[in-house]
Parts: sequence; C-alpha cells; structure tokens
Amino acid sequence: MCAVSAAMNWLFLSSLGETPLEAHVLGAASAAADILKALLPFFIAWRWREKGYVAVILGSLAFAFFAGFSLLSAIGFAAQTRGALVDSRDGASQEYARMQSAMAEANVRRKALPAHRSAAIVSEEIERHRQNRRWSATKGCVNATELQSREFCAAYFALRAELATAKEEDRLVGQIAVLQEESAKLRGRGAGQDSDPQVTLLSRIFGLGEESVRLSLIIAVALLVEIGASLGLFLASGHGGSEEADEQAQPPTSSPEPGPIEDFCLEALVSAPRSRISDDELLALYQGWCAAKSLAPMESEEFLSAFAVLASVLALPRKAGLYYGIAAFEPERRAAA
Repeated sequence: MCAVSAAMNWLFLSSLGETPLEAHVLGAASAAADILKALLPFFIAWRWREKGYVAVILGSLAFAFFAGFSLLSAIGFAAQTRGALVDSRDGASQEYARMQSAMAEANVRRKALPAHRSAAIVSEEIERHRQNRRWSATKGCVNATELQSREFCAAYFALRAELATAKEEDRLVGQIAVLQEESAKLRGRGAGQDSDPQVTLLSRIFGLGEESVRLSLIIAVALLVEIGASLGLFLASGHGGSEEADEQAQPPTSSPEPGPIEDFCLEALVSAPRSRISDDELLALYQGWCAAKSLAPMESEEFLSAFAVLASVLALPRKAGLYYGIAAFEPERRAAA
C-alpha cells in the first residue's frame, strides 16, 4: 500500500512539472513525504510512551499534513485515471455512432441503386459492343446519324451506366465491410455501451446523481490507498499492543521466601527445662512469627519434618508428641535465660 500510494503521488505531481527536472523533483518530494507519513505513527507512539507530549503534538500535526497532502494527490490521480477512461469510452461511443450512421447511409444508397449485373459481366458486354462494326462506323459512338447507329450507341451508353452502377455497389459494399470491422473493434473497447457502468448502477441503487457517485468513488479509492499507506504498517506490526507486551515481558514479582526455621527457633523459642510444647502450638508459633516478619510460612508437614530434623540434631527430647525443654519466647523468660 505504501508503494502504491508513493507511485500515485509520484505520477500525479510529476505530471505538473513543465520540464523533466521539475517532474522528477515534484515526484521525489511526494514519494519522500509518503515514506515519512508511514513512519510518523511509530515516532508518535514512541514519544507518547516517553511522555514527550510536545513531540507528539508536532508529530501529529506533521502526520495530518502529510496524510492530507497524499490524499489530495491520490484523489487527483484517481480523478485523472477515471476521467481518462470515461472520456476514452465516450469518444469510442461517439465514433461508433458515427460509423453506424455512415453504414446506414451506405446501405440506403446501395438499396437505391437500379437493378444491374456484376461489373465483370457488364465489362465483357461493353467489349462485345466495341467489336461491332457500328462502333467503328460511329467513331466510338461520337457520330451516330442513322437510326440503327443511334440505337446501338444508346445500348452502349446503357451498358456504361450499368457498369458505373455495379462499380458503385462494389464500392459501397467495401465501405460497409470496413465500417463493420471498425465498429466491431470499437465495440470491443466498450463503444456503444455505458461509459461508466459502476457509476450508473450505484446511482440507480442509491438514487443519487452520477457525478456525485463518481466523486464518491474517486474519494473512496484515494482513502483506501492512503489509509492503508498511512496506518497499515503501524497496525499490521501490532505496535499498539507494545505496552502490554512490555508488561508481559517483565518477570513476575517473586513471592515472599519461606521463613527460615533456624531464625524462628532463635527468635521465637527459648530454653525451658520444665516446659513442653505440642506440634500444634509449635506450628501456631511459627505461623505467627512468619506473619510478623512478612514471610511465607512453610507447609505444616514440611515445617514439622524440618523441625524434627533440627530437634534430633540438638538432642531435644520428645515424648508422646510433645517436645520437652523449650517454650515460646517471652521477655521475662529471655531475661532469665
């Protein structure tokens, strides 16, 4: 779409140059503006994410200007192209109508000719008359004084008239054949038909004038190309969802680490030879300690297993599901200890 838009703008603006150099300069300027127009949405989006609002405003104004300029060029190109096509068909239709009129006139003239034989037969008959002795006696029907001589010469001139009629018919037949051939060629180019059938059909469907429909179609073609060239690359690249993609690309926030059992023992338990504590009490103490430290507690079974390993290392007595010699931390106990 970008290439089509640039080509349309190049062709339209280059047609305005009076010299080849001017045509190339105008065409190059239009193509460069078209390329910048396709890139500006990316620049605007990048500046928006960086909160460069002044650059966003300036870029948006530049984009609107380039897009509007390209749209006008595309409308001009589409109007020229469609106008040339319609004019060509109209000219062909006029030429076709002229040929049909000439062919009808030739047929009328042919039908008006008197009855006659073919030119070859009449020519042979004239040659036979010229071999008659009266042809010489009348000096080629120049001096016919006797009655029989005048009758001979009258028959001779009648044959010449018949020959002229036959030749005229042959000429008209040839002319009609040429006109039929040319008419068939023009018919193949759309002559004798609607010069713009799309416009005619749409005008009948919507009840609008043909000029209004033709103008709407020209603008629609230009918009098709320019919207695709202006925003097609930006939309096709999925650029609008880049912020979400960046957010998704960021590593997820790590969950709190489980509370270390060694720290729990040092901070939440104290030595108490006459005290005992159950698994449930120990688990409740651990969970409370983790909550106070903003740590994630271990699973209950995992904690009890880990504490059992630690208790065996420290030779902590355990009887009937109770640990002896430890108690929950209390300030007075810690002071005594």
